[in-house]
Amino acid sequence: MNLDRTLRTFFSVYVFAYAFFFAARPLSDADFWWHLKTGEYIVNTHSVPTTDFFSFTNYGKAWVAHEWLSEAIFYLIYSRFGFNVLIVVFAVLTALAFWIAFRRTESHPLIGGAAALLGVWTVLPTIGVRPRVFTLLLSSVYLALLARYVKRGKGREIWWLVPLMAIWVNLHGGFLIGLVLIGLTLVGAPLDAWARGEKLTSAWPQMRMLSLVLAGCLLAVLLNPHGIWIYKFPFEIFLSPVQQQAIVDWLSPDFHQSEAVPLMLLIFLTIGALTLSPRRVRPSELLLFIATLYMTLKSQRHVALLALVAVPLLADYLQSWITETSKGKLFSMTAVDSGRDKRMALMLGVLFLVPLIAFAAKLKARVFDEWRQEILKVPLSAVAYLKDHQITGNTFTDPNIWGGYVIWALPSNPVYIDGRIDMYGDDFVKEYLNVIWNGADWREPFDRYGVRVVIIEPRSALSRELLASGQWSKVFEDDDAVVFVRS
Repeated sequence: MNLDRTLRTFFSVYVFAYAFFFAARPLSDADFWWHLKTGEYIVNTHSVPTTDFFSFTNYGKAWVAHEWLSEAIFYLIYSRFGFNVLIVVFAVLTALAFWIAFRRTESHPLIGGAAALLGVWTVLPTIGVRPRVFTLLLSSVYLALLARYVKRGKGREIWWLVPLMAIWVNLHGGFLIGLVLIGLTLVGAPLDAWARGEKLTSAWPQMRMLSLVLAGCLLAVLLNPHGIWIYKFPFEIFLSPVQQQAIVDWLSPDFHQSEAVPLMLLIFLTIGALTLSPRRVRPSELLLFIATLYMTLKSQRHVALLALVAVPLLADYLQSWITETSKGKLFSMTAVDSGRDKRMALMLGVLFLVPLIAFAAKLKARVFDEWRQEILKVPLSAVAYLKDHQITGNTFTDPNIWGGYVIWALPSNPVYIDGRIDMYGDDFVKEYLNVIWNGADWREPFDRYGVRVVIIEPRSALSRELLASGQWSKVFEDDDAVVFVRS
């Protein structure tokens, strides 16, 4: 039995299994709830919404439901199998994305497996049951197909990018990433030819094919309910100072936080491997790494893309350095006897199986156990109180992400604002933030919009002001939320 094949099969299984356990997260994304409610609407009406019907402040305003297919998938899985299966499905999609990245490595599978799991660890804060997981998976597929095409210099598989783009554009706004990846590969082709000492014209066949595929993908983007206007939507977000400054996902990574440690390790280790390796880095690889590194340092939303790019680079160039420094004796894939093959497979089997059992037990306790407010990060008890006491009316929430859960659990209470910041617009969001963060007068907007119910954090300044105003009655309070009703 060949060690290369044995270990690659072994690590393929374990990378997928560990990636799955890492990726199985509780439903902690507050936006999930309005996605789920939108999916319910799409499935029940067989139509994609074009105007807002969740809020009372912007009711009837044009709304680009650009993730409609993801939302329909959310609801179809939930309505038939429940929340736990939904968590499992998206954990599988995440694991598949990094399994594909692992399969792209040419290193010893132990090195490739470690790099892949570091990549999974890096993206944990950004995954879960979220539409962006589809972008994670499709980015991984795009990178694999593009890398295969560049390596072979030909191949019809590259045309799969076009139908995949038609699906991607309906799943998530990250479809632009696919276009960027093709564009970077297109630019990298002549750079690689130049680095090999060839004439730049030698890269023309690849560049021509990639240009045709890019044109096909640009046309495929139009296959969505919003037509050509879908191109406008991402740029409205990029050019919005409010969204870029107020939404955590669009901020730069905070390396003071412990959750950013894996990202820091991935960046430093990849740079170290590229620097120390005796093997020369291809310009196209360097271009892709620098571009995705810049995107990530500008906005932590792109950390998943960097992880998918960095995993094969880290594994392969680290392998090259180790092979050179150990004279081929360490992590070598050659000259292996069957006895050592079997012993290594048995040792690794025992070594990796025990933690898997522990992961399974933790998964049951943390992810599939009874829902808890501190894990879901939504005001379960406050909303249950409103429902039990049939308290309805226009509802203001702080933070705005709580609005998503109110949309799902309490449709009789239209919300002031929720996580669809792009739909509400900069001026409205500024006014909301001024009330919440800057102590602006809340009375005028509350009167203007007819706010009747308020769900906010109990230690907030607004909570104290509502209590002191004499116009609002506190009807519920726990450690996470307090409910006020207009007197």
